[in-house]
Amino acid sequence: MIPAHPNNDIVISAIGFNSVSGTEINEYLSNSEGRFPSSMIIEDHDPQQFLKPKGQRFLNKATLLYCNTAFQAIHNRDLMQYIQSSPERIGLYDGTELSNLEDCFIFDLTARNQGPDRVSPMKAPSTIANAAASQMAIQAGIKGPNFSVCAGMAGSLQALDIACLHLKQRMIDYGIAASTEVRNKYQLSIRNNQQKLSPELGISMILEHRETLEKDARKPLAGIKLIHSETFMVNDHFEFYLYEIVFPVIQLYEIDTTIISGGGFMINEKIFNNLFKENHIDVTVLYPEQQFGDLDNAGGMFGIAYAISIFNGQNIHKTDKKDIIVLSIDPSGTLIYTIIEKK
Repeated sequence: MIPAHPNNDIVISAIGFNSVSGTEINEYLSNSEGRFPSSMIIEDHDPQQFLKPKGQRFLNKATLLYCNTAFQAIHNRDLMQYIQSSPERIGLYDGTELSNLEDCFIFDLTARNQGPDRVSPMKAPSTIANAAASQMAIQAGIKGPNFSVCAGMAGSLQALDIACLHLKQRMIDYGIAASTEVRNKYQLSIRNNQQKLSPELGISMILEHRETLEKDARKPLAGIKLIHSETFMVNDHFEFYLYEIVFPVIQLYEIDTTIISGGGFMINEKIFNNLFKENHIDVTVLYPEQQFGDLDNAGGMFGIAYAISIFNGQNIHKTDKKDIIVLSIDPSGTLIYTIIEKK
């Protein structure tokens, strides 16, 4: 049995980010106001050259992005020395599902049409779901838990959920969660061009107990009060179902802002907003994807970064409350929300 610990206050201590507009997420959030980037593709997936050059040409873009943003967060938190001394106390979590889709298609099509002997064995690892997090473990020497999840547009929040679980169980001291968005013709085909996809990006976060952060005299970016996930099978009137999920949370916590980031296109904004108005609930619902483009994987973590920018007064939206709901939905039937606390 895992012993109970009175201090399980989990916080976000560092963020890593890479995008078509650079590696500063605050600049991305502010400079994209009212503008959509002209390019969908990141030119340099490892501008700081964190990764070892040997074998890098065999790594796919999702792996490069994951490793780069994870290394950014590690360096922002000054964790390299701790990783070297206690590699088994660091966990890696990948909240990405579709970013290696192109590699899987090319591998399969080549094997089917030209024969299996025409497929490079060096490309095989890129087709594995856990390729990115596994490569990060090799690059950084991390030996703790290594997880890749499959929750679609709710994937990044699910990765955070598992990291929080391992922290609460004291399996790890630090959780590194990252999620990536890679753009190619196969993804566009699957989505049938129904939504405006975001440009390529990657985002990572370091999660840890507040006590470890305070020992280093650092302040958290935000706290994670709660993460809740469930499945749904509601086809009609989904907005009413979602309202019933969110309403008791708003009543319980100090909230006037809800961020739907990941699967926001599933919701009829007018119907959902009217439910709050009709019940005299003063809540603003924000949809960052309407501005930055729809996200296949990283929506939840991007929404958390968006919430942090609100707490820090770096966003056009303002709040004087200490909690914000960030929610992601996947059409396959997964709904995950988290309560982000101002620190």
